[in-house]
Amino acid sequence: MEKYYEKELLEELHDIQETYGFISEEDILRVSEKRNIPKAHLYGIISFYSMFHLKPTGKYIIKVCDSVSCSLNHSADIVKVIKEHLGIGENETTRDKKYTLEVVECLGHCDEGPVMIINDTYYTHLTTNKVVQILENLD
Repeated sequence: MEKYYEKELLEELHDIQETYGFISEEDILRVSEKRNIPKAHLYGIISFYSMFHLKPTGKYIIKVCDSVSCSLNHSADIVKVIKEHLGIGENETTRDKKYTLEVVECLGHCDEGPVMIINDTYYTHLTTNKVVQILENLD
């Protein structure tokens, strides 16, 4: 696929994601037919980019870095306290659709770990106590 069309495709997928909060099977079928792109190719693109979701997400999308540097700084403890506090597992959304938890490979703040991002806000040098306080101060 040419770069020009790839950019247009990503923009269209981003618009769908922004409008509905996720990209449905119906959206994938529509884009596939419209652009004459195999559905498998679209699924590959959607799964590659962490900004795209195939199912509805919470109001707050929490992404915790699990790269080597964050892992060495105990990011697993951060994930554990979030799971316990919210009562969900990785890639799950709370019943009230308020929070979604994702564990990702890198958030680009390797010298400030452990790190998480909630929507567009980064939190660095996390501790378990700091994470609970952040979650309790949302909304």
